[in-house]
Amino acid sequence: MEIQGKIMTVMESWPLQLTVQTQTALYHVVLRSDTQITQQGKEVNPGSLRPDLPVRIGGQVYSSNPLGMNAEAIEVLE
Repeated sequence: MEIQGKIMTVMESWPLQLTVQTQTALYHVVLRSDTQITQQGKEVNPGSLRPDLPVRIGGQVYSSNPLGMNAEAIEVLE
């Protein structure tokens, strides 16, 4: 599944967690150790993720919670 929205919060726990507001819902996103994070085609580290950044996230939605997902790839759209 793919979502696009704005990062609302960054929880600096391990694994890193984000809340992302899309046009229709608030998603809870967990980063994996192998989540690929890119900006303008270049890899960036998870520390660059911050509130208000527009992002596109691809990953697996939890069957138990359709508003929760594991991020496989995050693209910063700024």
